[in-house]
Amino acid sequence: MFIFLVMALVDLNSEFKNIVIDDNNINFGLTINSVGYKTILQNEKLDGINIEKFKFHYKKGKISNEYKLIYITSGSGFVCFENSTEIEISKGKILLINPNQKYTYYHLNDNDWNEYFMRFETDLAFSILMKKFFPAENIIIDVGFNEELVKLFQRAIDVVRNGLKSSQVYLSGMLFHILGLIISESKNKKLEKKELQYIEQVKVIMNENIYNEISMQDIAGKINISYSLFRKNFKKHTGETPAKYFYDLKLEKSRQLLLESAYSIKEISFMLQFSSNEHFSIAFKKMYGLSPRNLRLKELKK
Repeated sequence: MFIFLVMALVDLNSEFKNIVIDDNNINFGLTINSVGYKTILQNEKLDGINIEKFKFHYKKGKISNEYKLIYITSGSGFVCFENSTEIEISKGKILLINPNQKYTYYHLNDNDWNEYFMRFETDLAFSILMKKFFPAENIIIDVGFNEELVKLFQRAIDVVRNGLKSSQVYLSGMLFHILGLIISESKNKKLEKKELQYIEQVKVIMNENIYNEISMQDIAGKINISYSLFRKNFKKHTGETPAKYFYDLKLEKSRQLLLESAYSIKEISFMLQFSSNEHFSIAFKKMYGLSPRNLRLKELKK
């Protein structure tokens, strides 16, 4: 059972639906229908058939009365809207599908594909705002790699997966944050140096491998740079070595799991690849001033 729980938590293809609308339907003009993420590995096949044969075609496919927001963090492919030609899409791009818009998109299987997505509906007032901030008919936005954006999507997934109270209100606020960040980053990216972009790419890779055992040399290889230069530039921009930054991310995630999930301390330590429960407890107390057990007990008393 324990192994099943761990695998379910880190499943690479998940969509969380049926989000409860509570708090007297307070949702700021938004209703979040689902959040999720999808990973397709290089050359992966579905049921023995190449994925490229699964292209959804707008002339044959269904349309929806909801928005779909997609953030691509790995891979490349193409999107085609009705009455337009195919447009290349790749990592760092945002795809915003409008209600009742016909489209198709697919990935190229020469690289891994990873995307986060959120489906939502709006009332008339918020729909007018969406058209004001995103006036183009076919919306593809280049925001580059952004750790904060990935964390927001991951946090939204955790909110639904853990069944937190007031989830619609919480998710609506998070969507406001995501949309604002997309608008800001699409403008600021033009001024951003290439070096800063690959630092953000590294942070995204770290967040997406929070439950995995991955070396800093492996990460350097993913962005095609020598480890020594990678380590030097990362520390220059963050003030920390890559290994320390990744370790602190794991501790941050462990705190969230302690406060919001029913996993035991031993399970959390195992899931996040700490070398031992004792090592985890010592490192956690050093960072937060309380042991994992005492932090959870303090929260339960509130």
